[in-house]
Amino acid sequence: MLIENDFIGFSNNIEYLPKDFDQFNSKYRLRQLFLYLSNYILKSYCNFSKYEQKTLSTIPLKEAFSYKIKNMLPVSFIKTKKETSMKFNLCINSTKIINNYLSRGKNSYISSNSLIPVAKLISICFIQNSFQLLIDKNILFHEFVLDKIKRLHGKKRVIDLGDSICIKTDNSIRVKIYTFWKHIEANSPNIKNELDNAIKSIKKGEFYQIYLAYPKNDQFTKHIPVYVDELKHREYQIKAIPYSFRSIIKN
Repeated sequence: MLIENDFIGFSNNIEYLPKDFDQFNSKYRLRQLFLYLSNYILKSYCNFSKYEQKTLSTIPLKEAFSYKIKNMLPVSFIKTKKETSMKFNLCINSTKIINNYLSRGKNSYISSNSLIPVAKLISICFIQNSFQLLIDKNILFHEFVLDKIKRLHGKKRVIDLGDSICIKTDNSIRVKIYTFWKHIEANSPNIKNELDNAIKSIKKGEFYQIYLAYPKNDQFTKHIPVYVDELKHREYQIKAIPYSFRSIIKN
């Protein structure tokens, strides 16, 4: 398994970015894409603002995350009046992680849900003393599509099924969307493996509208109806649909 085929991110000074597609045709745009999408995974303890996404895309991802960690450190240069009655809880594990990071120590980093945000980010980004963050691109695309669908169908019930997304409507018609980060060409779409999941869902009688979602590119800009011979006696609809990332780079 090649890292660049399945993951996006960085490992020390090496960046693993998708191949150019659509309007994401430069390192700057591809870094911006990753910083935006990483928010879906890191959102409970780290968030790159729109300004940071644009600004930090001009430098390597390793430097961008180093900047983010530094910016999140609980350091203040403002002298405040001493409050003797003030109480706070000291997180020992977070303190160890931050001190180890600042001293460039070689100790292993602790991973815990109780860490403060910056310590959690540090622990996630250091694997065996290697500064890296690699995220499965299919998970990132799934989260992007899920967010888009929730925004678009605010009054409908949207369910994350893990391997797919379900939309329930008032008249009980249910739509199922499978998501795949894969390059598709409209003239010769290679979707046989993904189509198998759609066929199984229709045969079970759970859904009759199935969409296969892929990133939009110059060779794949419109819906592609898919017809399956073994389903010709059933009522069904299968489409391969392009999802655009362009909203990420809009002002």
